[in-house]
Amino acid sequence: MALTEQTKEDAASPPRAASAPALVTMAAAVAGGFLALLDTTIVNVSLHETTARFGSIGQVQWVVTTYLMALAATMPATGWLATRFGVRRVFAAATLLFALGSAACAASQTLPELIAARGVAGAAAGVLTPVSTILLTSGVPREHLGRVQSLNGSVMLISPLLGPTIGGLLVEAGGWSAVYVVNVPLCAGLLFVTLRWVRKDPPRQSAAAKPLDVIGLVSSAACTVCTVLAVHEFSDHAFEGRAAFLTPLALAVASGTVFVVRELRAAHPLLDVRLFAHRVYRTAAINIFCLGFVLYSPMMLIPLYFETARGETAVTTGLLMSTGGLGVVGAVWLCRVLMKRLGGGGTVLVGLTLTMLATVPLTTLSSDTSYVLLCASLVVRGLGTGLTIVPAMTRAFQSIRPQSIPDASSQLNLIQRIGGTVALAVVTVVLEQAARQRHGLVPGAFAHSFTWVLAIYTVTLLPALALLLADRKEARGGAVHA
Repeated sequence: MALTEQTKEDAASPPRAASAPALVTMAAAVAGGFLALLDTTIVNVSLHETTARFGSIGQVQWVVTTYLMALAATMPATGWLATRFGVRRVFAAATLLFALGSAACAASQTLPELIAARGVAGAAAGVLTPVSTILLTSGVPREHLGRVQSLNGSVMLISPLLGPTIGGLLVEAGGWSAVYVVNVPLCAGLLFVTLRWVRKDPPRQSAAAKPLDVIGLVSSAACTVCTVLAVHEFSDHAFEGRAAFLTPLALAVASGTVFVVRELRAAHPLLDVRLFAHRVYRTAAINIFCLGFVLYSPMMLIPLYFETARGETAVTTGLLMSTGGLGVVGAVWLCRVLMKRLGGGGTVLVGLTLTMLATVPLTTLSSDTSYVLLCASLVVRGLGTGLTIVPAMTRAFQSIRPQSIPDASSQLNLIQRIGGTVALAVVTVVLEQAARQRHGLVPGAFAHSFTWVLAIYTVTLLPALALLLADRKEARGGAVHA
């Protein structure tokens, strides 16, 4: 029987009650992923205050860029770390390092100190994000991966919505450093729960202690860091600074080629890139990259519209954005229902359709667009977005062996982050050009940008359709061999 058909039948059966240690482990894993994702959005809110303290926005922007580069550099090593030292140990170590990096950020007296400390926190987050997924999915039967990914996906989607509100409140209460200080007690509590109650790692087998692929690690780090630099340069200057943009891009391509060749030939590769030979996994991964536009681009445009075009405070903007969480919560239930009936690709298509319908009102933004209409659009967007990311991730994990989950977690999380970074860069360029033509960040500039976003969404329908076809081909192949 095909995997997709088996998943539908298994998902219809009542789930077994989870044990207390399993529930604590799931809660800790979700909390770890939530902290790493929330940190990005709440720090972005503090950049204005940070600029007033340390210098120009061009210099302070390296606080964000350094974090992203460190995150991208360490993420590929997570699978090896989890296999070599154990998931629980790596999760605890990443949590501790993230707390230390955040404390160093809060104590920084100069911008170089802040940037360096932010790099430490980014390196920790680069491990914490995928290892949270590994911890969450370890030992989970394939038929329950949809439920687990729905929970994980809802947290992934809600954290960017809550970030502006929490960040605004923290900055108002304690200044720029408060967004870093808050991580310390949260990480301390998570570390205590992890060491006290999270299930221990099973004894390591000799086969698990594979050597570190140093060439693979260096080439992957060079590729991801150069990619982030190229995207950063593109978002700042578009194609005007061609040398500054093309140089890191060329280095990214060269080091990426070295990485792929190395991983295909190495006896103990850092990441199993052969997973991409599986059609469902490969198609799901392409969807995850493209859906970066669906998830991340509105997270920049909508808050900026509220703050610059409508004059709202960061806190009010965050509260308005949080209405999208209602749609996300609805998607947690609806995603399981649709995946049983339509499969992963069909659910992604439904989600994209809802997201596109919710984006249409945003293409006509003005200075007096109804807040009721905007909040309704955000709710539908939250529902649609939840029906895109979650089924794509679920199908990717369902298509591979449980032993490949550590590699897949690093790959898929990195692909999603790179996709989101590219999306933000493209939207930034579109918005800046629209603002230049209209002499400022007026409502028309945002309406123009959302018209471009809507056009990009139509392109993302293609990989979603490909995932639907891959699901059906797998179902037919399974039926033939049943």
